[in-house]
Amino acid sequence: MEKEPQQIQLNVDPNAYYISMVNMRFDEEGFHFLIASANQGRQFTASPKHAKRIYLLLKQQIDQYEKQFGEIKTALPQRPQNTQEDTKVGF
Repeated sequence: MEKEPQQIQLNVDPNAYYISMVNMRFDEEGFHFLIASANQGRQFTASPKHAKRIYLLLKQQIDQYEKQFGEIKTALPQRPQNTQEDTKVGF
């Protein structure tokens, strides 16, 4: 017997927000994101498996973008020498 697909009710914010900053850290339980748009921020947590899926989907989309529009030249910014949280990465 096949399972019927589940319908999930999702309320989608009709506004699109430009991401101006992302900070990320992880622990054994998950990956924790702080995503900011202008002066508003939201925190999200993803399981390690979901974080890997986000990475794979983003990589796939970036590969397709670069195939169509050319290479995106960028790098992670340098961390300040006196940072207290070594596992935090962001832009």
